Amino acid sequence: MIDHPCFKCRNPTKAEANAFKKLYEGTAQAHQQQAALKFLVDSLCRPHDVLYIPGDPETTAFINGRAWVGQKILKYIKVPIGKLALQE
Repeated sequence: MIDHPCFKCRNPTKAEANAFKKLYEGTAQAHQQQAALKFLVDSLCRPHDVLYIPGDPETTAFINGRAWVGQKILKYIKVPIGKLALQE
């Protein structure tokens, strides 16, 4: 199961890796913040992939869990703050 293509993610570019470091340090410029989030969602979480592997429920569960994180990130990016149920 560990060799399944769903476990393969591309490595970040040097600029993307640097953007993650700067984001973590709290010193990322706007374009670095965007690059880090884009890589996280599109390349690691992959919420737009097909989320079903026929005959393999464990892998299907894994990719759905990974995609769920990306979907939540996209939700909080795209939905207006006034329409979100937030904790105070």
